[in-house]
Amino acid sequence: MSSFPLLFTLPPSSRHEIILYESSSKPSLKSLNKLLTSTIASSPNCAEFMAKHKSKDTVESIQEIRVHWSSEGRDRKMWPEYTVVTEENLTAVLEMLRIGVGRDVLEVKVGKAE
Repeated sequence: MSSFPLLFTLPPSSRHEIILYESSSKPSLKSLNKLLTSTIASSPNCAEFMAKHKSKDTVESIQEIRVHWSSEGRDRKMWPEYTVVTEENLTAVLEMLRIGVGRDVLEVKVGKAE
């Protein structure tokens, strides 16, 4: 693998960003989380409406990452709508995203850290 663009969203809002994912020989969920977390914190496309009025003490973390697969060119009866990204399937998911650049979207669920 090499570097490729990844589109992610922060549902249910329209907050999103496109990042260049620099794949390593062995990608990890921890490194992907770190990249997403830093991007969410600094990106104007990820900024929440009225965020300047939000408590600075609130720390949000990534709770789940899943892929929303495009149905374009795929049999809707056979192909899943979503796949939860895990450490075990991360390499395969990233390869699928690289092959179909721009078709499929990572959905990142963020929430308050417990």
